[in-house]
Amino acid sequence: MLSLAAHGYRVQLDPRRGATLLSAEWCAPTGDWLPILAPLADAGAGQTAGCFVMAPFANRIAAGRFSFAGAVHQLPLNRPQEGMAIHGFSRDHGFDVLSQGVDHATLTQDFAVDGLPWHYGLRYDIQLSTTGLCLTLTLTHRGAAPMPYGLGLHPWFPKPAGTTLSFAARGAHQRDALGLPLAETAPQPAFAAAAPQPLDHLPWFDGCFSDWSPRRARICWPDRKAALVLAGEGAFRHLHVYVPDDRAVLCAEPVSHLPDAVNRPDLGPTAQMTLLARGQSLSGSLILSALPLCPQPSPSLPQEVPA
Repeated sequence: MLSLAAHGYRVQLDPRRGATLLSAEWCAPTGDWLPILAPLADAGAGQTAGCFVMAPFANRIAAGRFSFAGAVHQLPLNRPQEGMAIHGFSRDHGFDVLSQGVDHATLTQDFAVDGLPWHYGLRYDIQLSTTGLCLTLTLTHRGAAPMPYGLGLHPWFPKPAGTTLSFAARGAHQRDALGLPLAETAPQPAFAAAAPQPLDHLPWFDGCFSDWSPRRARICWPDRKAALVLAGEGAFRHLHVYVPDDRAVLCAEPVSHLPDAVNRPDLGPTAQMTLLARGQSLSGSLILSALPLCPQPSPSLPQEVPA
């Protein structure tokens, strides 16, 4: 177990279990510690809270199969009941702690598994500052031949009564019978910055929003008199949102590509995974900044642009 505490934030993570964040808390002006991630007691018992890494791809690949450079690659189905490979493989393998201080940690993973087409190094930088909690992933391709790559982070946030989530994007992709994205998008008023809807009244939702711009989102917790601002940087240009209707949690996941994009060129060039040659890197950051009270949505977060 690894713990950081500085600048009004504290974090616990488990390097042995994919460097999964088990908890993240913020010290409110009242002196109370408020969870900004839904706490996870044990990363080995299932990653349904906290925050985990997604690499070398984010979200789903249909049937765990894709073709690239004349070869067909079959991945293990880690969600066999749905016929999917999901969320990559780094979360299932340990990280080494390269360095650690009271306010930062750097972890690394050398990933090469027989039967999988990727060989890469993954660096995970976790930094606490007065700005908030910054999580940065940097993936470097170490294989001989170029390969497509993707990255993402999968945080689980508390969803007490009255919680809202607001951001701007081109729209949510419509889904096929497998729950995978189609090219068509549609606005989702529940997340509109001008008047976001309380998520406890929202039916089950799972969708990817392409062209997240500006790359900011806001979670408001009225009962806590607190808000959390999410900022994406680097490769994280899309936002995947999951809101179950049977648990008091929500996910707002910054990702570099859309689900199953490696099999769906019709989603467009910005939706795709990134081709890396040996030695090339892909990097993305998520910054979580907690705020007192819950101000009205900022003008810097315009409403969704209809498709």
